[in-house]
Amino acid sequence: MFRNFNVFLRTIVLAGALVLGGWWTLFLRERFSDHRQALDVAQAEIESLSGNLQESEGRIHELNNVVGELRDTVVLKEEELEELSIAMSLLKIDHRLARIDVIAQEADPDDPDQIYTQVRFIELDSEGQASGPGIEATLKGKTVYVETLVVKFGDEFVESGDSLRGTSICLFRRLFGEAQSPNDGVEIDPAGLQPLAYTGVEGPSPLHRELWSRFWEYANDPELAEERGVKAIHGEAPFIEVRPGKSYRVELRASGGLTIHAE
Repeated sequence: MFRNFNVFLRTIVLAGALVLGGWWTLFLRERFSDHRQALDVAQAEIESLSGNLQESEGRIHELNNVVGELRDTVVLKEEELEELSIAMSLLKIDHRLARIDVIAQEADPDDPDQIYTQVRFIELDSEGQASGPGIEATLKGKTVYVETLVVKFGDEFVESGDSLRGTSICLFRRLFGEAQSPNDGVEIDPAGLQPLAYTGVEGPSPLHRELWSRFWEYANDPELAEERGVKAIHGEAPFIEVRPGKSYRVELRASGGLTIHAE
């Protein structure tokens, strides 16, 4: 009987151990499953974050490229604006070519209605200094006309600072007053020459000499003028009513014509 009791007790213990072992195994399996699921979720999140990170890095790289292109574009536009600014400033440059000094102005004793104006016309060099003693003339009237021949070149030559066509050029012909015929005026520059403001001591360039020698031929042949880069070629005679004791400067716009300003 004691032996049977031991067998029974051993059976119960063994059964309990099996039940406990089975429960523990099930418990551990559930815990492992939970951890596995958590690990899978974490891994999925890591992979998602990794993908997002790669996508973000790719986007950042693209944005860096865009920023670089924009920076290059800004630099290029700044250079273009600077070039345009320089070109526009060249178009507006005024070259001071001559000065008119009014020495005296008085009425004719025998004809009080007739006014005579005595002037000194002085051509200037490229530095704005007198290129010589000038010429003195007595003109009829208060208004002084400066007759010139003017050649204007295309803006593209002016904008680029072309050595020969980077500015308009002119030839002074003569001075006269409003009460006299231009043919009775005083000659300034001999035919075929041009102010020293352009030529210096070397004289006119072959291109300029050609333009002056065939001036009216070019003026009447637009195609021929265009071949030389000439935009306009014609005579001009700006004038101003002068006052005794005052001086006036004659200027030529790089892309335009002549002006007279009181000093």
